[in-house]
Amino acid sequence: MQRETPAGNDPVVVIGHVNHDRVWRLKEPLRPGGRIAWIDRTVRLGGGGYYTGGMLRALGRNVELVTTLADDEHGRGALEELRREGFGTDHVTLGEGETEFAEIFLDPTGERTILGSTKRIARHFKLERPLQAKAFYVNGMQLSDTIVASLDKAALVVSQFPLRNPTPRPADVIVGSRADFPGQGLDEIWQAARTIAGNRLKDLMLTDGPNEISVYDGRNETRVVVHERVVTADTIGAGDSFSGALLHELLNGMPITAAAASACERTADWLRRRDAATVDPAGSI
Repeated sequence: MQRETPAGNDPVVVIGHVNHDRVWRLKEPLRPGGRIAWIDRTVRLGGGGYYTGGMLRALGRNVELVTTLADDEHGRGALEELRREGFGTDHVTLGEGETEFAEIFLDPTGERTILGSTKRIARHFKLERPLQAKAFYVNGMQLSDTIVASLDKAALVVSQFPLRNPTPRPADVIVGSRADFPGQGLDEIWQAARTIAGNRLKDLMLTDGPNEISVYDGRNETRVVVHERVVTADTIGAGDSFSGALLHELLNGMPITAAAASACERTADWLRRRDAATVDPAGSI
């Protein structure tokens, strides 16, 4: 049996991508066959691991990242930036290859369309040995055996709903988007979640943009009203930030519906503050 490595200062371990997002601000919405004008394009760090971890850090949590970056100028620069921002990076791996940017089209309403290569999306997450921590957040498809073993012993695991052909992983809560399951009922989505998370699954949470959040335990559905709808020019990272706030409140002992409501409020505040700080996008090229 492999010896576990305890994570220092009881952090939340966040397993997820840290990307280089090239954000194209469009002058008009995407449309089939159209010629679309763009206003500016900006390169910045992003990805599920980055935004979820960022929200947890903003709420006072220590965050240990498990992710992989390319061992090139962009990847090494990202690693230094993560350290400057206060993330734990002992389990960030620099791998072979070149950094591939995620192309994100941001329309005037704030809605985004993401283009990611199949190679980037399918990156594996690995640990040399199991990692001991109270809480984990997972946003990735392919997980190593050491990661799965780490999750199995954790008191709380929240996982983003992985699509396509994911590695099964023990999870207490799975968070997904209703838009990813068109035409499917809650029972069908629940069974798919159980296939991934096993018998440990307690709650399935489905967000639906600014609409009500659905929380389902396999028998009963509870709807959580989103009281505040923020008008924003940039929705990138909102869902991941919501997941970070949700995990924070669950660790505070909140019931899951109350945690979802609080996470909505915290995400709305995060969007407002980011919009207020974005006067002229830094790094425009």
